Amino acid sequence: MIIPFSELKFYISAFEGRYFSSFVNDLARDRSFDRGLAVAEAGNVTAYVLISDGRAVLSKVLAFSDDGQLATDVPIGEVTAGKSVDLYLFSLEESTVFKWLTDFFTYPIALYAPSRFVDVMKLVSSFSENKDDALLCFKHGAVMNVVSFEKGDFRGFTYFDPAGKRYVFEKNAVKFGSYLSSLDVSKPAVICKKVSEKVLASSFFSSGLDFLENDPVQTEADLYFGCFGLVFDAFAKVMPAEKVKDLSEKLFSYLRGRYPQLYSKLAFSAESGSVNWESMLDERNSVAVEYRFGEYHRYLDEILSLLLKTAASLLQSQKKHALALDIGEKIRRFEDENGDFSGMFDRLDKLLKILR
Repeated sequence: MIIPFSELKFYISAFEGRYFSSFVNDLARDRSFDRGLAVAEAGNVTAYVLISDGRAVLSKVLAFSDDGQLATDVPIGEVTAGKSVDLYLFSLEESTVFKWLTDFFTYPIALYAPSRFVDVMKLVSSFSENKDDALLCFKHGAVMNVVSFEKGDFRGFTYFDPAGKRYVFEKNAVKFGSYLSSLDVSKPAVICKKVSEKVLASSFFSSGLDFLENDPVQTEADLYFGCFGLVFDAFAKVMPAEKVKDLSEKLFSYLRGRYPQLYSKLAFSAESGSVNWESMLDERNSVAVEYRFGEYHRYLDEILSLLLKTAASLLQSQKKHALALDIGEKIRRFEDENGDFSGMFDRLDKLLKILR
């Protein structure tokens, strides 16, 4: 279901659902996106994530069955477990509408029914009589329009303009009246939400952001960074820190020659004896989107291959064997603990043959 937005910033079809959390976390890393919606759609089930200052603040999953039934307690795994989703990123410039969507995702549904079963005018009158803060939403097929009331008074509405393929924000009560008069023809479904602390206190509320903790790109990268660290530990055992630093600069210079921005911040610290590998995640926006998620391991494989070849040329046979065992054990343990990465050991074991 399409909900209010200002502009479509990004769209990709056949996006692998399990990387939706990685996509949302990337927005926070990049910090170039201000406010809007990240949306993952899989059939009749859609996950919405509200973004403010580049960071996720609220998530909700809605599922409409073929016969129009609405489910709001759907776990996000119903979307992210799928192999293929339609992924959207919408900006949302109007702060008032952003507030409406925040309320829409926060408060429970008071009413959901086809308009033929709802006396909309009577419902609007009840808002005025009871001084209600409320949202009145109209689902026209795949599109939802939103009307806001504060203390029973009309405050504005936003509706989708099919000709311009955009949402229009309107405060004119007369135009809203004209819209109401057209409902008998368009026959939308009606969704009503009462916005009050009392209603919220009586409901179960969750931000729905726990799924962001399961970030497969971050998880996979952490494994590789650990393997890279084992190689540098092996270097540190056969040469002083300054020599390791000189070697690292040669290696990183080669990598920057291939992908300048992605590796631009890589540096070895002689003081800590470590590399700031995490900087690669901050620069992933330089990677084409088709290689930024499920295929990102190709870049990590390239680094591991380079480091292993360097180790093979610098280390004695016994130390090479020990390093291969340490890395192999780390990968095996990771694969046992992370079922989504099944088959990783077989792929990386081919690289470990460089040390054998």
